[in-house]
Amino acid sequence: MKKRDHVQGDYFTRRDFLKTVGISAGTLALGSQTLIAPGFAADIYPAGRITCLVPNAPGGGYDMISRGVAPYLTKHFKEVVPGAKGGQVIIKNEPGAAGRKCFEMLYRAKPDGYTFAALDSAFATEALTTDLGFDLNEFTYLLQFNDTTRIVIVKKNGFANWDEMMKAAKTKELKWGIAQFGRATHVDSIIIKEAFGIPARLIPFGGTAGMMAALIRGDVQMATGSDDSAKPLLASGEIRVLADFTGKGGYPGVPTSKELGRPDLAEKVSGHRFFIGPPNMPKGISNTMIAAFKKALMDPEFLAWAKKIDLEVNPLYGEEADRMAKRIFKYYMVELKPLLLKYLN
Repeated sequence: MKKRDHVQGDYFTRRDFLKTVGISAGTLALGSQTLIAPGFAADIYPAGRITCLVPNAPGGGYDMISRGVAPYLTKHFKEVVPGAKGGQVIIKNEPGAAGRKCFEMLYRAKPDGYTFAALDSAFATEALTTDLGFDLNEFTYLLQFNDTTRIVIVKKNGFANWDEMMKAAKTKELKWGIAQFGRATHVDSIIIKEAFGIPARLIPFGGTAGMMAALIRGDVQMATGSDDSAKPLLASGEIRVLADFTGKGGYPGVPTSKELGRPDLAEKVSGHRFFIGPPNMPKGISNTMIAAFKKALMDPEFLAWAKKIDLEVNPLYGEEADRMAKRIFKYYMVELKPLLLKYLN
């Protein structure tokens, strides 16, 4: 016997009805339980490997975070979706065109939950000088992992303190290392440089690892780094902190932005790290990914790892992350635009 579709005015079979409501013909719902025939288990998302695209070369803060989270995401996909045959998260570094290649790939990817990417909010500066061919607001914002805080760093036998650096800058233009042109450390270096009137040439090195290597070699006299990605070299004594823009005062004897007379920079000199999916991801898939992220970031082993490397995790999920992203993009594209165009053109 056929059922009547009162909306369309057509008749359709029970098999058609099951397809319409998104249930495979091999699934039978009984009360609050769902029984899945063995041959249909592979259809449950995730059914295969999931690729996390990282727009940076190996060795930087984003690469470290993505690789640190990946095994816990893999673990918790199994809990969020019992019976799923996939969910292994693998990392793929795509630093081409200063990360633009990564986001072009993501924009073209199917919104099926098998590709997502790490995004630093400062990528928005690319849209100031280039037609990206896509709108950053269209991506699916799964979560903001954390907001990074900035420090100005020197090698171990570099400037003794901030005042010595400022005095040296008055006699000769300094060489100031940044990770990538037009990205987070570049933008924040521009803000700091302009705020204090520091004569310096900003030199990009294609990524955090290259910038740190150049600083240690002495190719540049100072650099801007994120508080978390600099931790290993700080712990080894290869680099020192010259100024702390975190607003927390976590480095004894090192002046904070407030002590340098610019307390406002603690908020302005900050990056925001997101994990995003392609545009138009179905809610069911994005919610599954968000649920796995939530469990992963609360996993005791993950938290122990984050604590060991002094990595701060303060996530925002779903709609909250989306609102944060749009607010930051507006800040870059409107408030900072005149200043940034002086350096990016």
